Amino acid sequence: MKDVYDVVIFGAGPAGLTAGLYAARYNHKTLVVGKVVGGTANSAGEIENWPGYKGSGLELMGKFKEQAASFGCHFLEGNVNKVEKFAPRKSSPSVEKFSSAREVQPSAGGSAIFELTVGGKVVKGKSLIVALGTENRQLNIPGEKEFLGKGVSYCATCDGNFFKGKTVAVVGGADSAAKAALYLADICKKVYVVYRKHEMRCEPVSLHSICSKKNVEIRYYSTPTEIVGDGVVSGLKIVTDDPKKKAVEKTLDVDGVFIEVGATPANEVVAGLGLKLEKNYIVTGKDTKTNVDGVFAAGDVTNNVMKQVVTAAGEGAIAAKMAHEFLMK
Repeated sequence: MKDVYDVVIFGAGPAGLTAGLYAARYNHKTLVVGKVVGGTANSAGEIENWPGYKGSGLELMGKFKEQAASFGCHFLEGNVNKVEKFAPRKSSPSVEKFSSAREVQPSAGGSAIFELTVGGKVVKGKSLIVALGTENRQLNIPGEKEFLGKGVSYCATCDGNFFKGKTVAVVGGADSAAKAALYLADICKKVYVVYRKHEMRCEPVSLHSICSKKNVEIRYYSTPTEIVGDGVVSGLKIVTDDPKKKAVEKTLDVDGVFIEVGATPANEVVAGLGLKLEKNYIVTGKDTKTNVDGVFAAGDVTNNVMKQVVTAAGEGAIAAKMAHEFLMK
């Protein structure tokens, strides 16, 4: 029973860490599994919209982990290669205890029904919370990684406030790019929208609003080639290749670059569980339950309406509560 847990949480970002905290506080043997504890929130240079806190994402996620660990939550960093579900076998209630920050007793129940392979290690759980988040699509151009958190951002609502009165560029042409441009237009001096096609493919009403903003300039037929700067972002190199004109290379003088070319739910590894999806996001109710018994989902990987640290944490808490109720049946 060494590697059998009451609650296994797949994903170690804000949703997963909060679920770990709550599940451990319910006195369940809990394991949080993820590539890196903190997830993509670690890369946030400064977080201003977490109530009562202002600082780096890395520091905040460190506090999340520390608090969860203080209640006995276990952690395992690594890539999960496979997730499987098995029919539970009836057995007598377990009375095993384990040692961590404090002594807690696992809940009664049958054998583990979920099995995760992490590298060469196998862990089992009686319930599973999927909190994998999303992976931002990247431009894969020079300067993108180097200036992440130093002028490069994938979230306008998270980081826009740092660019009040400054000039920024939004890369992308779909709804997320349009929303970012409109949000930034109200707080920034100048906003460039850089898009590779001849017309943005966002909702017409959003495009109309963008065109009505005097401080927004759309650069169509334009492809970013490099983000430049000295310590922080100072420019975005683009190539404008209008079919009717000669291709032109230009550097836009900007203080920030917001990359809004979409995000992909990181749910491929749990595909074998048969979870119901909507546009690749896991479908849940307000109670975070999925269509698979014993599986709950929280955070950006779900079909929720807002992808933020605060909402992910809230859903993580709910998922732990639902897992607790499942285990108590």
